Amino acid sequence: MKAPFTGGLARILMAAALAAMPAAGFAANADETIKLTVINSSDTDVPTYILGHVLQKAGFNVDYVSADYTAGLTGLKQGDLHTFFCWDTTWDACQEAVASGSVINAGSSGIAVHEGWWYPKYLEQSCPGLPDYKALLQEGCVKALATAETEPKAQFVGAPADWTTYVDETIDAFGLQFQPITSGSSGALIATLKGAYDRKEPIMGWGYSPHWFFDKADGGFVQFPDYEPACFTDPKWGPVPDKTHDCKTPSGFLWKLMNRDISLKAPAAARILYLFTLDAKTVADGMEKIDVKGESYDKMAEDWVNANESVWRAWLK
Repeated sequence: MKAPFTGGLARILMAAALAAMPAAGFAANADETIKLTVINSSDTDVPTYILGHVLQKAGFNVDYVSADYTAGLTGLKQGDLHTFFCWDTTWDACQEAVASGSVINAGSSGIAVHEGWWYPKYLEQSCPGLPDYKALLQEGCVKALATAETEPKAQFVGAPADWTTYVDETIDAFGLQFQPITSGSSGALIATLKGAYDRKEPIMGWGYSPHWFFDKADGGFVQFPDYEPACFTDPKWGPVPDKTHDCKTPSGFLWKLMNRDISLKAPAAARILYLFTLDAKTVADGMEKIDVKGESYDKMAEDWVNANESVWRAWLK
């Protein structure tokens, strides 16, 4: 996992100040409307809606504003959006937003995330040696994963275009004979992988946790070498751009970002965001309610708030 964002001392001092302020001091600003970023992907929108319902309990008006991931960061910097959950794989973009001075990092959400090249366990029959990435260099493995669209290369079911996954760079770095196919949405990504999994067909694609499918399916993540300079300089792996992500499978936490101006106008909201924490299981369970059971985000969040009053009440004191 990468080191925390810069400016840590300022954030610690701000958090301490907010934590020390009495709840009564926030009441005058509770009429501020907090604009929460919704990216139309349940892995990120579940904690967003839970946060929104907690803010409503504190007396704030809340708007859920839809934006794709990249536009969300732009809106956060401009003040059109007020909060944003940042995945570790998009660290550079989130760091850039914080460096602009208009965005603050409110720390980890407590939600541990893991992302990378996911495969079902039965693929090990066609690609012996998995999870070691060298298994992907075998001719038999490539043939097993090839499709009419990608042959003679293997197919890799990629994430939506606005996600930062460094799949192309990884393919170049390790000389893999894979062709990534971009998914139109997170739903399309899961539908493709789950459909093949249910039929026991060879498949490999971008996976992540927390998620109801990846957390329950019998699968694993390809293991690439830990980062070291040679990872991107060894001639046999080919040249890779300077900003390439570490070779290892991305993992870390979901980070909480907030527009600086709204944090000053609504310090109670900022305090709640600083204290707001969930775990990966809560998110995965919420995602399953949305994606599989067809519940609304508001119903899911309302149920969580009703079942966890002792937790969120502590964030409002």
